[in-house]
Amino acid sequence: MNTATRTLKSATAIEKTYRERRSGFLAWAKRHSLDAASAEDALQDAFIQALVNADALSMVEDISGWIFTALRNRVIDLWRRENTKRRAGAVNLSEETIEEIVAGAGLDPHDSFVRTELEEALAVALEALPEEQREIIQAQTINGIAFRELAERTGIPIDTLMSRKRRAMRKLAAALEYWMED
Repeated sequence: MNTATRTLKSATAIEKTYRERRSGFLAWAKRHSLDAASAEDALQDAFIQALVNADALSMVEDISGWIFTALRNRVIDLWRRENTKRRAGAVNLSEETIEEIVAGAGLDPHDSFVRTELEEALAVALEALPEEQREIIQAQTINGIAFRELAERTGIPIDTLMSRKRRAMRKLAAALEYWMED
């Protein structure tokens, strides 16, 4: 059998595996990934990697096992990248929070260069906030905890929590205004 025939046969086996095993692979990836979008990306990456290596995979007996290993490795890579970002001080804020802060600073929230620089400046500005204000921002925007639930957990009145968040948002906007002038 020539190389082209082996590659075509392997690509056909990969496509068949995709149709038959995709939902199972995706379910596993969703259970082990950061979020559903990362799981889908990891799955697509694994199948693309298989197709790119179709010629080499013509010698592999268990293509679904090879694809699963590629998927598992990709999910591990995503976790490592996330852990590295977290250790480096990266902060994951919701789109709404970033847009609220950006608007408060008078910036265009859709400018990609500004957004990248903004995320770095926000990480620094968040660390500079007083602990009580930083905690409310993190609880609300990063962990998605509602004021009511946060008040129940901490015993701090909702009005106090809202006031802390307002002050924190003003300080973050002011820090970004200073960053803009710099």
